[in-house]
Amino acid sequence: MSVEIRQITDSELNEFVNFPFELYKRDPYWVGELKADTKKLLCADNVFWTHGERALFMAYQNGKPAGRILALINRAHNEYHQENIGFFGFFDCVNDSSVSDALFKAAEDWLRSKGVTAVRGPANPSSNHVYGLLVDGFDSMPAIMMPYNYSYYAELIERAGFTKVKDLLAFHRTKDDKFSERFIKVCARCARGKGITLRRLNLKNLEQEAEIIREIYNKAWAENWGFVPLSKQEMADVVNELKLIVRPEGTCVLEADGVPAGFYIAIPNMNHALKELKGSLANPWHILKALWAWRKIKDARLIMLGVAPEFRQRGIDLILIKHIVDYGVAVWNEAELSWVLEDNEGIIRGIVECGCHPSKRYRLYQKDL
Repeated sequence: MSVEIRQITDSELNEFVNFPFELYKRDPYWVGELKADTKKLLCADNVFWTHGERALFMAYQNGKPAGRILALINRAHNEYHQENIGFFGFFDCVNDSSVSDALFKAAEDWLRSKGVTAVRGPANPSSNHVYGLLVDGFDSMPAIMMPYNYSYYAELIERAGFTKVKDLLAFHRTKDDKFSERFIKVCARCARGKGITLRRLNLKNLEQEAEIIREIYNKAWAENWGFVPLSKQEMADVVNELKLIVRPEGTCVLEADGVPAGFYIAIPNMNHALKELKGSLANPWHILKALWAWRKIKDARLIMLGVAPEFRQRGIDLILIKHIVDYGVAVWNEAELSWVLEDNEGIIRGIVECGCHPSKRYRLYQKDL
């Protein structure tokens, strides 16, 4: 069956955005983001594309949509990491290698024409957004802002010549799971340190609080694989997305001697509500079902945690993790901590000792051009 590939313009974004809703319409776990939010992110005038460029492709079989892919160059990433790579993202496809091969060829040809030497992904569109391909943990709904995909995607991607470059891990904890004795002892010793105070974010002064978070986050993650610093405008976009759903009990800033040293942000798993909305706010019945689902949410996701490097020898990360469990998970019953680089042994050790267990695995692939 012949495959036709067509590059999509901004005026044709609807078809690109709508495709996965049809592909996954019978899947019990997949959750689509609001279509308007996806279109806003993909539009060329989004702040992200001030340091990047992209091309969108759709595949058709017998005139019907069969797949999609985004090819992109993230100049901020390449400048920060001194690399010359491109990325692919928003990959969705029927289980047909002739379609996926054609999509990857289109993306790779475009990236090759831009002079990059390799392609990595999936990135939708960066490590500060939805990142990676689910390769283990298909039996439950994903946490908010985490990917979910059919299990056959990995085979299609690997068939196109991509190999694993890094795995990202998600961990799960319920309010009934226990801290290890060692964790309790070490954390208690660290908490006795002088000058340490913890407070909730002031949600009435989010602009100032967001800048505190951004500064710690950018310093804390500076040396992590694949990280790209958040600009002030990008942080403002994050705040706009989260301000309606973040709850005080899901936030914390730790100050050492009056100086902000660490933080965390956990948010309710809004995917329960998004599942009911089916990508749109146009249907009143869907909105009512989403509001009902929102009221019943009992799980959360820890989406950001950071400790400024100059404070790392004081056990602040352990204090923050214990605080999440004591005052966050206790409210929501259970939570996912994601994502963590597979080789970040120190953080993983602390997460496991606080009672978490691995739950899902996500993979980044790469291919030389």
